[in-house]
Amino acid sequence: MGLIRRCGQSRQSAASPVVAEPRVIMESRRRDHLLTAAEQVFLDRGYVSSTMDDIAHAAGMSKKTIYQVFSSKKDLFDALMMDRLSELKMPANDTDQSASAVLKDLLFRLGQMVLAPKHIAMARLIVAEVASSPEVADVLKARCTQGETTMQRWLADQTTRGIFVLPDVVEGANMLFAMALGDFHWHLLLGMGPRPSDEALHRRIDWAVGVFMREFGARAA
Repeated sequence: MGLIRRCGQSRQSAASPVVAEPRVIMESRRRDHLLTAAEQVFLDRGYVSSTMDDIAHAAGMSKKTIYQVFSSKKDLFDALMMDRLSELKMPANDTDQSASAVLKDLLFRLGQMVLAPKHIAMARLIVAEVASSPEVADVLKARCTQGETTMQRWLADQTTRGIFVLPDVVEGANMLFAMALGDFHWHLLLGMGPRPSDEALHRRIDWAVGVFMREFGARAA
């Protein structure tokens, strides 16, 4: 009976070989797992009080394994910031929607991202520790001064296409965020109320985009 069972297992193994994942996929998953574990540790303990040992324990990995992916806690925090800030994708240029409709959709997705509980918690962490941690300050300064946001890239592209007459893309993006999402974001950071409903978010975004289009739309100009 044991021989039959062993033979059956051999035939099953031969029919269904186990295919190893490509190394790139395995490393990508390991990196994502580490970022998720680090995010939770930072939120629970704060950046300054967190150690690489804490992150290794949360990830179920050795500290040596973490250092194979990230050279330091600061490097890991920077990667986490970059990963979370890159979640919003650029709209496709070949869409049949009007610029106004695309802008409303982009702002709504941005709102869903920055008003989500984990993003609010991370923003609170940064505000709480940026003054006392040079590492957090360095990462924040680098992320805020290097590279464009998704909104800035889209507005720059549309300005080049002649859809907008926008003298300053950065100011335009900041203005849009402030009008559409600014006070919602500020109230959540301060714990002054619940997250706005989708209906309230759409209503505010519609108003903000209308103001922006009237001021900077090519037809208005």
